[in-house]
Amino acid sequence: MKGKAIRAMKAKVVTATLAIPTYNRESVLLDTLRSALKLKPKPLEILVIDQTPKHDKTTEDFLANANRRGVIRWLRQQPPSLTVARNRAIVEAKGDVLIFIDDDVVLPVDFIAMHLRNYQDGKVQAVAGGVDQENKPQFPERPGGWPRLLDYKYFSIYGQKRTVGVATFMGCNHSARTHLLRKLGGYDAQYIGSAFREDTDMAVRIWKSGGTIVFDPEARLTHLAAPTGGCRINVPVKANPEWWVPFNRHYFAFRHLFPSWEFWKMMLFRDLRETVLRKANVFHPWRIPGSFLSYNYSALRALWNAIKKGREEAGR
Repeated sequence: MKGKAIRAMKAKVVTATLAIPTYNRESVLLDTLRSALKLKPKPLEILVIDQTPKHDKTTEDFLANANRRGVIRWLRQQPPSLTVARNRAIVEAKGDVLIFIDDDVVLPVDFIAMHLRNYQDGKVQAVAGGVDQENKPQFPERPGGWPRLLDYKYFSIYGQKRTVGVATFMGCNHSARTHLLRKLGGYDAQYIGSAFREDTDMAVRIWKSGGTIVFDPEARLTHLAAPTGGCRINVPVKANPEWWVPFNRHYFAFRHLFPSWEFWKMMLFRDLRETVLRKANVFHPWRIPGSFLSYNYSALRALWNAIKKGREEAGR
C-alpha cells in the first residue's frame, strides 16, 4: 500500500512544505528535525518558525548550520503566538500543500508520501493525520452518530479507520492546500494563550467552505507531548486574567455552535461547572462572585470578537 502511495504521488507531482512552529524547545526540537531530515521523499522545504527568545548553544548552532546549508528555513518570530506562527508559514510556504507538525514528534520515513497521496484527488482540500501518543484523551461514545460539526468532540484522531469528509484535525499533524489556507485568511489569531481550538476552528472553516477533509490513519506520527514549551505560550497563570481560561472555548462556541443546544449546554452547564463551580471555588465560596464576573466577561468578549470576525469574513 505504501509503495503504491509513493508511485501515485510521483504520477502527479504535488509539492509539500513541512512547517514546524516551535517555542522553548531544545533537544526535543532537534530530534524532531533529525526525523524530518530523514524523510523520503523529502518535502520541498522545511520551515522552522522559531518563537524561542534564546536557545542553548547546541540548538542555536544546529539551527544556524541547517539554515546555512539550506536544509531548513529558520524563521525567527516574536512575540510568541501559535496562530501567528502558522500564518507566517502560510505566507512563506512555496509548496502546493502545507503540512503542520509539532516540535516534539517522531516521523515515519514515508510521512510526506502518506499525506500527499490524498491530494491526487482534486476534491481533497485537507488531511487529518493519525496520531500515536502515550496518554490519549478519551472520546465519548454517541450512539447513532453526531453532526459533523461535533467531530472535534466525538471523532478520534487516534483511530485506524480512514474517513472521508470529517470536520476536524489535530494541530500536531494536519495538512491543507496552501492556496485554500490563504483564501480563508489563515488561522484565527483571536484564539489566545495556548491557542486551544485554533486548529479545530480551521478544520471547521474548511469544512464549511465545502472542502473535503480526509482522516488518513496511515499519515501518522508519534506525538511525544513534551511537558514544557511547544504550544504553551502565555498559558493562563496567576499573572494572567481569569477570563482567559474559558475564552477560546467561548469564542469557538459563538463562531460555530450558536445557537444550537450544544452551545447552550457548553455555556450554561459544562463550562460554568468547570470554571466558576470548580472545586477550588466551591471550597472557597467567596471566590465565586469574582469568578462568575470573569466568566461573563469572557463570554461577552468572545461574542464581540466573533461578531467582528464574522464581519471581516463577510467583507473578504
